[in-house]
Amino acid sequence: MKLFRGLRDEAVMRTLRTRNTVAGTESTEPNSPVEHNKLSSGKTTSAGRKFKHLTLPQILRRNSKSNTNITAPDVPNTSSVITSPLEELLTFEQNLERNCLSAAGQQLIEREERLYGQISEELVQSSTEREEEEEQFTRDHKALLSQIDLAVKSSLSPDEDSLEALKSAVKAILQEEEQDRRWLKQVGKQPAWRPSECRRHHNTVLQSLVEERMDNAELPPEESNKLRSSLQRDVCGKGRRLQEDLLRVVKDVKGCYPEDMDICNFYGKMYHQAFSAGMRKIEEYGLGMDDCSYLLYWVNVAYPEILQNPELTKVINPEMLGKLLTEELTTPLENQCLTHKETEVQTLINKVLMVEEQAWMEGSVPELRDDCYFSPLAIDVIQFINAAVKSIETVLGATSKVQIIVCLLKDFLNSYKKFQEKVLKGSNNGNSRTVIMANLACVEQFRDYIVNKADIFPVDVKECCLSIVAEMKNIGYTSLTSPIHKDLKSQYSGLGTPVWLEKKKQVFEKLFEGINKHTQDLKGLTDSCHQELLSQLHLEVTVEYVRRLLKRKIKLRDKEMQEQAARSVCEDGQRLHKLFTEAGSREEWLSDILPKIAEVLKLQDISSIQLEIVTLSQAYPDLSEFQVSALLSLKSNLSASAVKRVKKTLLDNQDTTSSQDAPSFFSKVQVK
Repeated sequence: MKLFRGLRDEAVMRTLRTRNTVAGTESTEPNSPVEHNKLSSGKTTSAGRKFKHLTLPQILRRNSKSNTNITAPDVPNTSSVITSPLEELLTFEQNLERNCLSAAGQQLIEREERLYGQISEELVQSSTEREEEEEQFTRDHKALLSQIDLAVKSSLSPDEDSLEALKSAVKAILQEEEQDRRWLKQVGKQPAWRPSECRRHHNTVLQSLVEERMDNAELPPEESNKLRSSLQRDVCGKGRRLQEDLLRVVKDVKGCYPEDMDICNFYGKMYHQAFSAGMRKIEEYGLGMDDCSYLLYWVNVAYPEILQNPELTKVINPEMLGKLLTEELTTPLENQCLTHKETEVQTLINKVLMVEEQAWMEGSVPELRDDCYFSPLAIDVIQFINAAVKSIETVLGATSKVQIIVCLLKDFLNSYKKFQEKVLKGSNNGNSRTVIMANLACVEQFRDYIVNKADIFPVDVKECCLSIVAEMKNIGYTSLTSPIHKDLKSQYSGLGTPVWLEKKKQVFEKLFEGINKHTQDLKGLTDSCHQELLSQLHLEVTVEYVRRLLKRKIKLRDKEMQEQAARSVCEDGQRLHKLFTEAGSREEWLSDILPKIAEVLKLQDISSIQLEIVTLSQAYPDLSEFQVSALLSLKSNLSASAVKRVKKTLLDNQDTTSSQDAPSFFSKVQVK
């Protein structure tokens, strides 16, 4: 039993010695009671030197008085810390092999403290032994840093072991940083390897890792084959690698670092710089149009969209990264892209107009679609402009720069208007009328496009385009209504004459039948254009009716004649309005004009006439004094003073009661 207990005690002592050695600090406790007695009594060792047992505070006090000028940092006595049995039994080499880098680093720190902290006036070690230990320490320290490098370089590997190694490496880095700070607080010479600047080295390794991964980024063959050039494949490959790696950093790597290291933003910065550097190299070479557009697309659209991924925006601030290329570098590329698109669109839309003009000159009649004459001109032009606008928005990521394209529409519409005028001058051509009908639909399409896309037009360009379109519309519809008025001229001539009043049915009925026939013959227009044409014809017929009435070819001498004329005007107005509105006119407001004129003709009391003229001028502010004189002159029983009073009332009230939103009518009525 005594022998068994002796073996057991010896095994326990060996375990304690191993534990203290593995921990990196030799125990200040004697290995046996005999050794303890020798040291306590101050007897010499086998080397013939006295060994004094010193605690860490005593060591620091002694070293402050020595001539070595080397002091140890003030650290807690780690030998008293009890770790897990497995870690305690692992050597430094075993920790490195198993990627327990934090434990290995702690062992080195403890050896460093022993090497520089347990220096007494009477050295235990010879200089040779010390040099050997320092050299071994240096080798071990380099081995640790190399293993940390490997762990950092493997940080983007998907396996769990790599992440565990990275966690341990990060802890080792932080331990080294803390040890650097401890040494900086000490007065005197530091070890040659301090400060180790392990964190800065970590950042350098990460930067090299990122650059290497970006340089070697490649797309899968099935995706690579879809792109047109090696440049596009290179840019897309780098962008794909950046996206995938940053998402992996957020998902896996982030948890291996403390929050204050802000590792996600650091990775974001490194990948941004690597991608930007690659873009700058590409930009130095002359780029074709496709490659230029693709590069700008990544700079302005694709890359910002990657950074706006919700998973990334939680931990990476894209505003701190900025753009991939500076404005100084992107401006020439954008100008190249815009100039190319501008030239391309201008060529295409000019060709469309040239084809339209050539077809007209050759006598071709526009195609009939759903009984409407059709021209593809507006559709083609708008499609070309829209495609260019969308392309620029996609490539540059901004709507403001598309104005260079939409401004082309202004010059095109001017050319289109000249073509319309040429068609009208060549009206003897058998196809001119049908060409005008087809192009009226185009004019309407251009108007709708400008109104709906007003936000992409400069204000002055938009107003100019709408003005050109409105003028083209009026000229086009007028060219279709003018032959109608010319044909109805003989019927118009009877209005406002004694014959009209005596034989109303003969005069007005002929006019009414003629108008009805022409409205039935207006075919070949789209529904909306047909309504526009009928509305314009409705207005023009009403204007001509009033103009003929105010020519003063009839004298209404008494109340009876005036009431008869008033009934005729009112009835004519109602019939005309019904005819046009049933045919498709949308000018409902024209229904009130002839009845209001009829009311003036019917009234006999001067005060009532004054009130009715004021009411008429309020509804139609463009009513002139000369037109009122012409109207009142039909009532031949009115004295000159009465007419003067009515006109004065008009002038007194016209400026104060007129409405800015009132329609224009009397300004179209030319009275001589």
